[in-house]
Amino acid sequence: MEWLDFTTPITDGMAYWPDNAPVRIRRTLSMADGAAANVSEISMSVHTGTHVDAPLHFLADGSDAASLDLSHLMGPALLVAVDSEKVIALADVEHLRLEKGSRVLFKTRNSARNWSTEPFNPDFVRLGAEAAAWLRDKGVVCVGVDYLSVGNADTHHILLGSGISVIEGLALQHAQPGEYELLCLPLKIKGTDGAPARVLARKL
Repeated sequence: MEWLDFTTPITDGMAYWPDNAPVRIRRTLSMADGAAANVSEISMSVHTGTHVDAPLHFLADGSDAASLDLSHLMGPALLVAVDSEKVIALADVEHLRLEKGSRVLFKTRNSARNWSTEPFNPDFVRLGAEAAAWLRDKGVVCVGVDYLSVGNADTHHILLGSGISVIEGLALQHAQPGEYELLCLPLKIKGTDGAPARVLARKL
């Protein structure tokens, strides 16, 4: 099966979390202006587009993005479609047949549009704390969502505090529910609380 790209493109002026740095991309050297090569620079938060949260994001003594356990981010993953309008609740996950070491990606109404090209929407579907705790107790090692945040602070604490890898900002607009092989590689940036990532998947 072909690899599918679950990565949200990083574009100048794209959606970003309100208190984070906006995304700015500009050409600093241009062949059109006589330079020997084209060179661009980028300024943005590490929580831009498709990215992985490091424990340091919500845990004062947590590890950084350079120390993320890549084994959590590669391997079989279950893509689940959820119809909830507000919160992915316990009732939305407790029927899932998960084992220790499972990876779960959630596709919600967030994926009904290309959200990265629109203004930030505070009314996004997020993972509730009860559902997060249930996933933790099942031994899940990775949770992925289709907007800029997995949920409120309590959800982050439950997941990151348990060593669960969190992928945010997935591009799932054209993805179908089912079993996938997942490949998520965050940039190895020392000292940061997150890192942009390229995420590929193929149907099993």
